[in-house]
Amino acid sequence: MSTKNPINKSGLLGQTRLREFLIEENFPYREEKTGQSQIDFIINPDTNNKIYIDVTNQNTTGSVEEKIPHKVWKYHKKYGYKEVYILEGSHHVHKSVKEHCNDYNFKVHFVKLNEMKSILENKSYEIGRFF
Repeated sequence: MSTKNPINKSGLLGQTRLREFLIEENFPYREEKTGQSQIDFIINPDTNNKIYIDVTNQNTTGSVEEKIPHKVWKYHKKYGYKEVYILEGSHHVHKSVKEHCNDYNFKVHFVKLNEMKSILENKSYEIGRFF
């Protein structure tokens, strides 16, 4: 992935921030290779309590968000998840994109980094530190 494009830089920054949090909080995770048509992160990868996260970290409007419905569908086919988290940047994904994702038989959550951190921390306590 080229880092000359500001959108790619933004996405990589989002991945870096999430990765740093996961390391700091000692969450087991697998980070998939960028540009390989794979989801960005799988938390708790070696159990039945996996959490799937894809980082868009989009900070401006653009066509990237319009690709989200196809991307989450494609990843669902690959991973078989029942829910996935899309990590947004400062730009809120458009309502029509979210509505499209509501038509799937799996749940798509659109969250900011702080929300994702809170979700991960709460899930770890709900399940008894599932890692």
